Amino acid sequence: MSDTTPEEEKLKILLIQLSGTPIYPAEIARSLHDLGHEVSVIVSERNIQDNPFVDGVNVHRVGISSNLVTILRSLNPITYYRLLRKIQTIDPDIIHITQGFFWLNPVIPFLSSYPIVYTDHEPEETNDVTFYDRTRIYSYSKYHFRSAADKILVHGEYLKEVLENKDVSKNKIAVLKHGVYEHYRNVDTGVRFDDPNKKNILFFGLIADYKGIDVLGDAIPKIQSECPEATVTLAGKGDISKYLPADIANSEFVQIYNEFIPDEKVGKFFRNADVVVLPYKSGSQSGVLTISYEYRTPVVVTNVGSLPEAVTEGETGYIVPSNDPDSLSEAIIGIISSEETSQHMEDIIDEKVQTELSWNVICKQLVSIYQSALEH
Repeated sequence: MSDTTPEEEKLKILLIQLSGTPIYPAEIARSLHDLGHEVSVIVSERNIQDNPFVDGVNVHRVGISSNLVTILRSLNPITYYRLLRKIQTIDPDIIHITQGFFWLNPVIPFLSSYPIVYTDHEPEETNDVTFYDRTRIYSYSKYHFRSAADKILVHGEYLKEVLENKDVSKNKIAVLKHGVYEHYRNVDTGVRFDDPNKKNILFFGLIADYKGIDVLGDAIPKIQSECPEATVTLAGKGDISKYLPADIANSEFVQIYNEFIPDEKVGKFFRNADVVVLPYKSGSQSGVLTISYEYRTPVVVTNVGSLPEAVTEGETGYIVPSNDPDSLSEAIIGIISSEETSQHMEDIIDEKVQTELSWNVICKQLVSIYQSALEH
């Protein structure tokens, strides 16, 4: 029996992603398309070198490219007119801003006839990794998107509370699970490390202060002492020397890939990992966790933001206090030292991925939220 939505219930949906990787809207678009809806996407040129969207999804690109070109175009009123006309030409039933950018702010007042759903990935606005994230334009843009939206999506109850504390009406907020990123498996080249039999602990992602790499560094000696056959892999772009002492960074126990990891090579690291560690000091959520689950890899996360909500304690991984290297090392050792624990967690993760973390399941709930916005 097909999942296709009956003709009279089909929606014409526009997803807008003007900053960040377009993989999040690509996963949503694929499932909405599978469910029988007409899906269009507006994305920035700079973030879509390889098209992650399935056939049948209408992809429109806008000229957010290099920083200089983006700034110059931002000064030209024609830029905003063209974006508005593009949206009006698509003429959707509903607009879903999956990741905003200040180019949208001058356009939003002219979109009042369209119901708007906005995904707020970082309600706390504390992880100012990029220059744009540290500007007042960024904060104003998010405030404007929240004000204009009929519904605001967050991926956790904790994040809903954050918005409520910012005086956003609870009736406006919807909590939706974050599905797994199938994209990385789809583009996975299948290349393996030379010695895949060693137990491996993976930290993956952008190197930044809030990620807690220094805490992981403090936990490494104990892990090495109790599991000398294991290795720790750190893969991501940034200045690792700020967070790891030289004796740890240069040891044979630690493997560092201090570079941006392209999508097709991401799977290599997760297939090699026996546990993925997120020792964050702060944060709202993490796409790294969803990639871990896609590869059925247990996780150790800290008790910050909505990370604990994505982990079933003792079943899909462990939750530990932040800034606590002893608890972090014990949780990691607990997974890599027990084949029974590892296998049990992998089985539970597989079950979750097939059910509640499937985008097809999540997008059925998302369509209900769209319908609610349409009735607003």
